[in-house]
Amino acid sequence: MVTKEKIVYGRDVFYVTSHSELLHDSSRIAEVRKNIQCGDMLIVKNVFDKKIIEQIKKYLTNVGQNSLPSYRNIEVGCPNFHRVNIWDKRSYVQACFHQFVFFPWNQDIFNLFDLVKEVYHVKNLISELPKNKFLSSEPEDGCIARLAFQFYPRGTGAMNKHCDPLDYHQLTVPILVMSKKGEDFVKGGVYVEKTDGEKIILDDIADVGDVIYFNAQTPHGVELIDPGYEIDWTSFQGRWMLLFAVNKLFNNNQIGNSVDLEI
Repeated sequence: MVTKEKIVYGRDVFYVTSHSELLHDSSRIAEVRKNIQCGDMLIVKNVFDKKIIEQIKKYLTNVGQNSLPSYRNIEVGCPNFHRVNIWDKRSYVQACFHQFVFFPWNQDIFNLFDLVKEVYHVKNLISELPKNKFLSSEPEDGCIARLAFQFYPRGTGAMNKHCDPLDYHQLTVPILVMSKKGEDFVKGGVYVEKTDGEKIILDDIADVGDVIYFNAQTPHGVELIDPGYEIDWTSFQGRWMLLFAVNKLFNNNQIGNSVDLEI
């Protein structure tokens, strides 16, 4: 196992054209695992069709505009929900976004967990886990898969630099690019910070439909989306992404929390 002291975060970016290049090649998975352990980033191109991404964004926008947000702890049987986080001091990482959360024990009209299962398969194999780990309707080892769509409104959307827990449940936390920089927003975006302090804006090097994998301990965040732009949460103009998470249940004390590196 690569020790934290030897990791050079943001060391390199490499690309593959599809998940099939990884799912049926254990030697390639082992190579990717080693690279991510050392701080590299992997971008898998065109994983999801742009049309389905637009359909999902339209659906979530309608939910966000027409129902009250609320927050739920991650507990067995928790309903899908959406919440607004405006620099909430109770959060482990300070941020400003609108989040839509889905769990595998609930049904939804897009059958989302079936749609994205290959991403979780790759995530799990990279983490040296069985490919279907955490994807059933019952938690495993105190954890469950969780899909978290995040919308960052123009003029105010951002997230502090932080690192996520690396433990028995994951090595990497993949993200899906859902907005086009230069069209949906102009400035800012998700970034990783290299060991030397240089930032790599991932929205500058990935396109809508791409999935990005990087070491969960890599310092990362979201730079302010279109600073100076008039703020309008209800218009849903800004930046969308999807986080393919595996989260501990509320009562699981074995795994640590994400760490805000700016407070």
